Amino acid sequence: MPGARRIALLTLAIAGVWSQHPAQAQIQGSFDGSLTGKKITQPVAVAAVLAQVEKAISGTVALPADLATYGGDYLVQGKATAKRIKVSGRGGTGAVFRWNAKITGSILKGNAKLKAPGTKALAGSLTMTENAFTSDGSSCDNVYHANQAFFVDQVLGKAMLICGTCHAPGLQAAATRLHVDATNPLATARLVALCVDSANPPASRILQKPLNLIPHGGGAQLVSGSPEELILEQWVNLVAQAHCE
Repeated sequence: MPGARRIALLTLAIAGVWSQHPAQAQIQGSFDGSLTGKKITQPVAVAAVLAQVEKAISGTVALPADLATYGGDYLVQGKATAKRIKVSGRGGTGAVFRWNAKITGSILKGNAKLKAPGTKALAGSLTMTENAFTSDGSSCDNVYHANQAFFVDQVLGKAMLICGTCHAPGLQAAATRLHVDATNPLATARLVALCVDSANPPASRILQKPLNLIPHGGGAQLVSGSPEELILEQWVNLVAQAHCE
């Protein structure tokens, strides 16, 4: 067989293999967004953690805890293609959440519906944007080194102890930006720094999420005014004062 013909046939064979297994973007991370609609008087804040394995997708969708009937967390699962995801799941109140969304880069947008027994459905358009890393957090290393004992013993050892039950490799919140690793406190401190709002420390995600002031898949993990919350607040202020992020 002439060399040129052999190469041409090999190229066609490879193309055929790729056509059978098209490239597909993997949904993996945490997302924030809102549910809006004609019958929704105010946008409803929504948070999600989603992880995809081949065509299967699973995760947690969280709505505000004080949202009547539909507030709380929903464990969802479904299917994903290169262009769409479709998930559904049941919440603690018995309500069912369904969402069929189009994938456009880091944005997921589509119709969502919540329905509880004996109630009228809450439906609208749900748009979610992935929380992407803006840096590696290393610019705040000086804060960590100057306060290492406090971070290891108090922040990681007490205030964030419960976070490690979900925010660790292989666990439910492994796809989020926050990874808690007691064996690598510096790496954990860097990720915490990315969740600090230097311009408005009380609004920092590392405080708002565990207090469930913004939707959190794990619900409330800290009590307002507790020693653990005050420890975490102190660390947030140290990072914010350094203006390193």
